[in-house]
Amino acid sequence: MADKNGHTHAESHDRLRRCAKDLIDSGVPPVNGGGNLSVDALQLLYERASKPESAADALKLLHELQTYQVELDLLYEQLQANEYEINEELIYYKSLYEQAPAAFLILANDGEIIQGNRAAAELFGRPAAELTGMALSAFLAPGQNNAVEALLQNAAGLQAGKGAAKDSLELIDHGPLSASARSAATGDSILMILTGPMTLSAMP
Repeated sequence: MADKNGHTHAESHDRLRRCAKDLIDSGVPPVNGGGNLSVDALQLLYERASKPESAADALKLLHELQTYQVELDLLYEQLQANEYEINEELIYYKSLYEQAPAAFLILANDGEIIQGNRAAAELFGRPAAELTGMALSAFLAPGQNNAVEALLQNAAGLQAGKGAAKDSLELIDHGPLSASARSAATGDSILMILTGPMTLSAMP
């Protein structure tokens, strides 16, 4: 199994070990402590280092423990960097979702709204928080239930990421909207986007 840089687990461990040894050879201590040895462990190392017959093994073990400490420190720094990167990406994509000019909906497979963005809230005339738990059919014009049920069934039947089911839906007190839907990667929800028909005035 490879990491995000394409390195196998063994290659990543070798790189980590080399970095740790380079830092030790340079006299750089672990910034975050790298995990501290217990008093009992230090006492045992001291006793073994005090005996000529085990001094060499004790020094070798001490060096290995120092290497592990630096490895832990490097791993901790990498985890912090990864967490920061993931949080930044989450903020970025959440901003795109919330500020998108089109109405985005996350629906349960039965048509219940799980979440909607700001454009969806404006379209339905409700605060986004109030959309959660409501049925999409509650906002549709009479006679639209069969259309939305067919759209959801078609979307659920598509392989995740492979195309989208499309249809025209009409909301109460609103003209027809173009609806595109596909199953989420987890298969437990439907992703839907609602857009109005393009008019000449909307074109650049």
